[in-house]
Amino acid sequence: MSMFTSRNPAGAAAAELTLITMGIASTFAEAAAAGRQAAEERKERRAAYKYATELVEARGRSDELGRVAMRAVRHVASLEAEVRRLRVALAQRQAHIERNRDRGAA
Repeated sequence: MSMFTSRNPAGAAAAELTLITMGIASTFAEAAAAGRQAAEERKERRAAYKYATELVEARGRSDELGRVAMRAVRHVASLEAEVRRLRVALAQRQAHIERNRDRGAA
C-alpha cells in the first residue's frame, strides 16, 4: 500500500521513510564492513610481500656469508700449511744449531 492510496498517508509515508532509512543504513553498514575487510586484506598482502622480500634479502646475505666462510676456510688452510713449513724449518735450524754446538764443545 502506498501513501497515496492509504487512509493514513502520514503514517504510510513514515513507514516508507523508515524502510528507506533502514535500507540506506544497511547499505552503509555493508559498505563499511567491505571496506574493513578490504583494508585487512591489503594489510595481509603487504605483510606477505614484506616477508617475501626480507626472505630474499636474507637468502642473498646467507649466500654471501657462505662465500666469505669458504674463503676464510681456504685462508686458514693455507696458514696452517705455512705454520707446518715454518715448524719444519725451525726444527731443522735447531738441529743444525745443536750439531754445531756439539762440534764446538768437542
